[in-house]
Amino acid sequence: MRDGNGRFGLGLAALAAVAIPFAVIAVLDPRIGLLRPRPAGEAAQAPLTAPADAPARRPPREAGADEAGSEARTSEAKTSDTKSPDAPTSAIRPSNTWTESPGRPCPICTATEPAPPIRGTLPDPDIQIPDVAAERAAQRARLIGWTAHPDRVSGSATALDLIGLVFTAPREAGAGYRPLAIDLAGAPDRAVVVVTEQPVTLAVTSVPPDRAGALGVESSAAFGLADGRSGLLAGFRALPYGAAAVAPVLDPLRFGPGTLRGFCAALRLWALQFGLPTGRTRYTLIENPTRIALAGEALQTDGTARGRVSGRRLARLCRV
Repeated sequence: MRDGNGRFGLGLAALAAVAIPFAVIAVLDPRIGLLRPRPAGEAAQAPLTAPADAPARRPPREAGADEAGSEARTSEAKTSDTKSPDAPTSAIRPSNTWTESPGRPCPICTATEPAPPIRGTLPDPDIQIPDVAAERAAQRARLIGWTAHPDRVSGSATALDLIGLVFTAPREAGAGYRPLAIDLAGAPDRAVVVVTEQPVTLAVTSVPPDRAGALGVESSAAFGLADGRSGLLAGFRALPYGAAAVAPVLDPLRFGPGTLRGFCAALRLWALQFGLPTGRTRYTLIENPTRIALAGEALQTDGTARGRVSGRRLARLCRV
């Protein structure tokens, strides 16, 4: 016995048996044309746009770049996550910041002028004075022309007087170097070395008038000769004319180990220059002289003699 469901199933089976042959004929029959090829014109007129629901396809190169960009964005995200939230924003340098190099100067930077030197910071510790180098060179050359050959100086005197000059009176305005006349006419066998710390102009009288090496000078200041002639000087040491050191004036008011050491070193030099032992030397300190005259062993001056030491006492003082 069959129910309603059985009858419905038999009906569908019968309908399918009838429809299948017609479907096969419709597909395969070229007159119907369900599977016939499309003409070329219709294919050319077909739109090239992809369906809206189809995913967009990218070229392989662009896809690779997109992957690299994705990796870079991932790396930046990781870096930003690891940075401290308290880090200053100035530490993050923009990618377009200008980097100056010797070949690429900054086009917008302005050069800053160096600051002027601060007073009191000059590297030269000396007292600043006008440039007198040319003047000093000319003076030295002139004095060298008036200096005797050393062979004429040695043995030209039997005794040597070192005379220290101390000036306490001020010079007159515009007077120039202090004048000092030295008369050796009464002591032709004695020579004089003047030790001074102020500029002086020396005028020397000797017998004979062309005596060689009658005068020597130790000076920390410039000096000159009033009547210079060839062979008059036995030599000189002066700081303005290039000497590295000169003898200080040996003064009891400022006596000290350094002063004595420098003076004794100069004493030995001049004794050697004249070929004399230190026992044949004498030192006299005179204040504010304008004239000094030697007559034998006597010394006369218009200044004030403030002390004298000679011979063995002077040698013991210098421990020679």
